[in-house]
Amino acid sequence: MTCTCELKSFLGKGPQFANLTDADIAAQAMVFCLGGFDTISNAMSVGSYELAVNKEIQNKLRSEIVETHRLNGGKVTYDSLLKMKYMDKVISEILRKWPPAGVVDRVATKPYTIEPVNADEKPVHLKLGDLFWIPMFGFHRDPKNFENPTKFDPERFSDENKGNIKPYTYVPFGAGPRNCIASRFALLELKTLFYH
Repeated sequence: MTCTCELKSFLGKGPQFANLTDADIAAQAMVFCLGGFDTISNAMSVGSYELAVNKEIQNKLRSEIVETHRLNGGKVTYDSLLKMKYMDKVISEILRKWPPAGVVDRVATKPYTIEPVNADEKPVHLKLGDLFWIPMFGFHRDPKNFENPTKFDPERFSDENKGNIKPYTYVPFGAGPRNCIASRFALLELKTLFYH
């Protein structure tokens, strides 16, 4: 009870917080815990698997880590992690092939009709307030979006190639105003864990 009172005091007294209940605060805390723990541990698991079965990629990443470690006198720093270009590619490819959230849910803010793509399909009509899912896993594994999508290929994210990625087809953290608020932290956390 003391914690929630302190949190309510910290958040302020504005009208947007007037109806904030202990259950609301507990639910948000759970979202942060699950969103920040399960997603990172899953990304580490599948990333470790991909590196284990792709020795060339593993060796190239290890070389970059060893060189970065040497250049920084055996210390890892925020700036040194940001400069690791191959690490960026590897993590981007992990998140493409194995997105932390396979689907993202959204609520329709206005009526909308999704027209059929194929002759045997029917239109889908969304009403204001309807809940719908966006299939991140499907976008990332669609051969129309990524050539040979089941292949683990960090070079998709090289400076030469990443400009070829169609907008909104690579969205491991969602997009728009409701994207993952911790995406930068998550990327830094993954880099730090793989570095060590």
